Amino acid sequence: MSRTLLVAASLLVLSVAAVPALAQAPKPWPETMVNPKPAAGDFTLPMPCGGSMTFRRIDVPAENPLDDRKIILGGADPKYAAIENSRGDYIAGGFSDAKKKNQKFYYLGKYEVTQLQFSALSSPCPAVTPEGRLPKVDVTWAEAVSFAAQWNAWLAKNAADKLPKEDGALGFVRLPTEAEWEYAARGGLALSEADFQLPVPPMPGSAAEYVWYQGTESANNQLNGIGLLKPNPLGLHDMLGNAGEFVLDPFRLNKLSRMHGQAGGNLVKGGDYRTSLGDIRSAARIEYPPTDAKGERRSPTTGFRLALVPPSLTSTQRLAQVRELWADLPQTMGTALAPQQDDPLKEVDALANATEDQKVKARIQNLATVIKANIQTRNEQRDRAARSELRAASFLRVMLQSDYKAKIEVRREQLKLKSLSAQLKEQIQQQLAKDEQAFAANVQVYIDNAVRMASEYPEQVTTAQAEILKRELEARQQTTQASAVDVFASQVAQVRAGKRLEPKAVMEGFR
Repeated sequence: MSRTLLVAASLLVLSVAAVPALAQAPKPWPETMVNPKPAAGDFTLPMPCGGSMTFRRIDVPAENPLDDRKIILGGADPKYAAIENSRGDYIAGGFSDAKKKNQKFYYLGKYEVTQLQFSALSSPCPAVTPEGRLPKVDVTWAEAVSFAAQWNAWLAKNAADKLPKEDGALGFVRLPTEAEWEYAARGGLALSEADFQLPVPPMPGSAAEYVWYQGTESANNQLNGIGLLKPNPLGLHDMLGNAGEFVLDPFRLNKLSRMHGQAGGNLVKGGDYRTSLGDIRSAARIEYPPTDAKGERRSPTTGFRLALVPPSLTSTQRLAQVRELWADLPQTMGTALAPQQDDPLKEVDALANATEDQKVKARIQNLATVIKANIQTRNEQRDRAARSELRAASFLRVMLQSDYKAKIEVRREQLKLKSLSAQLKEQIQQQLAKDEQAFAANVQVYIDNAVRMASEYPEQVTTAQAEILKRELEARQQTTQASAVDVFASQVAQVRAGKRLEPKAVMEGFR
């Protein structure tokens, strides 16, 4: 065979041998490695090498892109006061639910990022072994951030159609903020406000069923694979214990009800497998200096999980909307604050325009900023108060409906029985009269609540807070009370329109 034919034959053999390797797609990872506890509502994104990562949706009701939700983070234990004293913070979700008005949300990793997932972005693809199910630890904060950045680039290039969008903008992964992490760790909307403030979410059964902590009955001083224990109320696994988790924010000390001005090292949340059960709590926060005597600091107890969010400013239209909303923030919004003609902001603007002294003008403008902040705080307090009144009224409505069916209707049916003695019939009639009297009095309280709400809160406040309250109740499967919110809000609207709520007509609505 000639040299030319030999070379051609060799190239042909090589090319044929290479085809299967190039055409063969990576084999998908077993579900036990990436989502060992599948559940309704799981959201999964692909990774290189046949991998994937699962997220859970975290709901945060909001009216518009500038609306956010005040939450209380931290705890009351004086031992940790300088680090994690109770403080107000704010949370918001960037994605919108197309099917539910005023429903926003973000995603959080269902599990900690594993060794296998962390290696999927490297070359060659990692072998799928049982150790790959362990959380990725001995990692720096910068490496966690870099991992998110590399995966974002891969997703945008290879799986953009799988990413959720907001206003046309692609979502992306990053470390969660401390507020995003702690809100989810505490149970978010799945819990009542009282349970949300507990050191750890309610755990039916023993703590060892939910948390890997120090002790032979639990972690036994070793890291454990993801998804071996029960999830928290939002379906998230190992938020507390197993591996401590980096968040996006730097560590700051606590100064009473706010964070101190100095930003320090990295911030780690959640405790780990060396943390005693008594020290496991959602509020726990540890400063993690990024370097030590060896250089970059690495810890066998520290890993991370990722959040999936959209940009805040998704388009030029969204920017215009935010600017408009921001300009409206200081408005008094009706009867809850001073009348428009007495608006202090207009007075401040007039004073600023009346002086040529730039120093005085700057001081006046600073005063305007303070006034705006105070009005905004007052507006937020008003919104929370409106939501509380709606909650109380809807609860009263549910109780009235229950009382009517369980007492009045039952006694009326009893009186229809022909077998009743005269004495028993009289006793039932007397009790029925008492029940009807008490029911009528409570109905009047219900009507008074509607009248007061109509006079004290503008329509847009009532409407927006009713929608937000419904999202909270639906998240807790309290659908009956959510329906009662709709009815009460409509009756408030009737009062605002000048219609009188007649007790007899309102009572008929409870049948």
